[in-house]
Amino acid sequence: MELNIDSKLNNTRKLLQELGNSVSSLINSSPDIFEDPGIKSCLKGFLTVYQEATQRLENPSFRIATIGTTSSGKSTIVNALIGRKIAPIEAGEMSGGVLSLKHSQEQKLFIAETEDAVWDTGEWTGLSDEDLYQRIRTVMHSYHDARKKREYVAPQVTAYVPLLPACDSSLLGLPQGIGIELIDLPGLKSVQDRTNLATIQQQVNKAFSLVALDYMQVDDDHRKRLLEELKKVVEYLQGRTDSMIFILNRVDQRGTDDLPLEVRINKLREEIKDVLSLPELPDVLPFNARLLYYAQCAWGSGAFNELSKVAQKTRLKFIQAMFQDCAGVIKLNTKENRHLKNWFRNIEDDIEDNKPLDDETMRQILRYCLEWSGGRELWELFRVRVQESFAELVILPALVDVFDSYSTLSQFLDVLIQTRQIYHQKQVEEEREKLDKITQILHKNIKKIGREFKTEIEDLIGGLKTDNPQIRLKIKKNAEKKGRNGFSLIFDAVSEVEGDLTDVLIVPVRDALKNNQGAFELRDKLREVISPSLADDIAKTYDNVSRRINQFSRESEYLVKRVRVDDEKGQKELEHDERYVRLLYHTMRAAISARAEFFLQGKAKQFEQALESLVDEQIERLKICLSEDNFDSSIDFEKAAISNLRKKISQNLPALPDKFFELSDTIKQNRSKKTEVIGQKTENVTRTKTEDETYIEYYQSGSCFQSTKSRTKTRPVTRSYTESVTRDIKADVEYIELFLPYPDLMAKQWSSGIKKGKESLWDILLDWILKRLDYVSCIFEDSVNDLTNLAERALEKQLNIIEDNFEQEKQFWKDFEMKKNNATAICQMLEENSRQTYI
Repeated sequence: MELNIDSKLNNTRKLLQELGNSVSSLINSSPDIFEDPGIKSCLKGFLTVYQEATQRLENPSFRIATIGTTSSGKSTIVNALIGRKIAPIEAGEMSGGVLSLKHSQEQKLFIAETEDAVWDTGEWTGLSDEDLYQRIRTVMHSYHDARKKREYVAPQVTAYVPLLPACDSSLLGLPQGIGIELIDLPGLKSVQDRTNLATIQQQVNKAFSLVALDYMQVDDDHRKRLLEELKKVVEYLQGRTDSMIFILNRVDQRGTDDLPLEVRINKLREEIKDVLSLPELPDVLPFNARLLYYAQCAWGSGAFNELSKVAQKTRLKFIQAMFQDCAGVIKLNTKENRHLKNWFRNIEDDIEDNKPLDDETMRQILRYCLEWSGGRELWELFRVRVQESFAELVILPALVDVFDSYSTLSQFLDVLIQTRQIYHQKQVEEEREKLDKITQILHKNIKKIGREFKTEIEDLIGGLKTDNPQIRLKIKKNAEKKGRNGFSLIFDAVSEVEGDLTDVLIVPVRDALKNNQGAFELRDKLREVISPSLADDIAKTYDNVSRRINQFSRESEYLVKRVRVDDEKGQKELEHDERYVRLLYHTMRAAISARAEFFLQGKAKQFEQALESLVDEQIERLKICLSEDNFDSSIDFEKAAISNLRKKISQNLPALPDKFFELSDTIKQNRSKKTEVIGQKTENVTRTKTEDETYIEYYQSGSCFQSTKSRTKTRPVTRSYTESVTRDIKADVEYIELFLPYPDLMAKQWSSGIKKGKESLWDILLDWILKRLDYVSCIFEDSVNDLTNLAERALEKQLNIIEDNFEQEKQFWKDFEMKKNNATAICQMLEENSRQTYI
């Protein structure tokens, strides 16, 4: 079945107008009914959103957001799609701002005012494409340079120019009068803070997504890394996976030895389907953005069957660049057609001779480039997907608030109608008693339900905080059994924080310290995961620390340095050593907190889903206060109360709380004493020395004939002498010792801080959840009070009428109910029409 967008849009406008007329008819039939405070408040809310919806449908706009992996050529693709060079094309990740391109015959530029912007803000008109390009480029570069020092809100730039798909409506298949907007979003690595990520999430969630991938990253060595980045891009930016086209850009880089392109694309489709959990295989188009960019900009943004408005000088410049940068593509596609090859050569020769290129020749070049680049196939696929997504992305968002507000008004009117259709005085009195009973039951139970639910949630969070995996698994399963969808995701997200912070921050800094890595190398690595200003701060403090710890000696888990108490210069150096290490801890704490907030903002959908499941469960419990088991009433309060509650809580959506991680350290100074040689002295010492002296002893031998004999003997002899002796002078010397953690211990301490931070994070999330549930209870109580007060006022009037002749009143309320039901039927038709893809 084929969708006629124009017919569908007109039908929607017609039904919306009929709904407005039906409500006006109700008001005109009895204005006093709508003067009741409760009804008047509901009517005011409906009329406000009705007027907004009418205006949005009078000027509807279809939005296409380009997202992609690192350096995938998004801006080149955007320029190719709009037919003019507006989006800055950079070799690396240089931007970070959001560039919106809106169709307008008058060219102008609007740069929104942001806090402390260091770039020009305001509005400019009458700008050429070159002026627009340079101004936008300057803004993006200014932001890029400024955020090296501190965080800024990213620039929000809107350029109003004639856009190709608006000038040539056949490309997207949209009827006249429907606005077209392209949003060029920065690469994920250029967005490393929570505030800017949240801004981009709001943009992407309302748009059709064009996802750019780089062919040079889909080989076996790089594909896993590419898909991991793609998953983060889609998950963090919260792109709608139900309305995406994937472009495999730079296929002109394919080598002759590469796998066949079809094989690579089929493999990539299967893996993207698996990684993003898609229900079907996605569309992945081989693409050459640069070829199409040059050719399309040489033609311009005008329709193909009209005259081109591009000046010859500009045209020749783009075509000359095309022949230079895309020579390989042209050669590949003309090698089997000598006539075509010569035709292109002749054109190239003419351009070198600065000869003008007429529109018909340019049309022919563009036809070939559309074919060879994948552009023709992309526009064909666009037309199909635009038709599939138009109702969901353009019509339904404009009407959601209308449906919610009308539902509340309708339910309040139903309560009034039911009340005014009580025709007996006794029944009126009974209903009034039931109203009192409702109020009593509500006040009695609402706090009790809140306390019980709060206890359950506290137990749930308390269990998730534990390190026992069996307890955590049991809690997750129980949550799933109770329909608390999303709690597995929120648990996984909190658990993943620790792994993410360890992998992208702690390990790189630890390894850099251990391996004496260069500061610039570390800075470049950190810039991929935190803001440039934080990466620079860490790199600077790291540089000082890494230079200083080389002078320390390692003792177990510490690095130690000692200086004497009387060494003033040494003490100063020791103070600097300690200060720089503490500064490293401070910058790491700031980076870990910022990265954690960014990471969790990327998981915002999961947190909101978990919170919504708890709100749904709480609402089911609160319904008990209005159940028929407590009282048998002819007035249905439940639908009206829940409808009013849903409308109010949808107007006050929760935002994730802030989170912080505290990092402890074990940097310490000691004083110690050591006995050391402090000098020497020389003195004369008299010493005695005993030595054995040898002598000859003579003696007589024999009794009759005596003879004289000798023998050698020894005897001790003590002598005194004086000598000069040099002695060491020893004393106790006091030292100051500085113990710094070894890099491994630093990493342990940072990890410990994250674990403690995770515990406090659960507490913060618990507080966030409980505040939301308390808010829901308060709104529910207010809604019921509004309804019971409405019914009380209506019963009071009905009691007065019953005492008189009220046959005429009966007929009025029958007629009023019919009119109200007719308005409700129109609203239901409008809702079906807005959700239906085909008509």
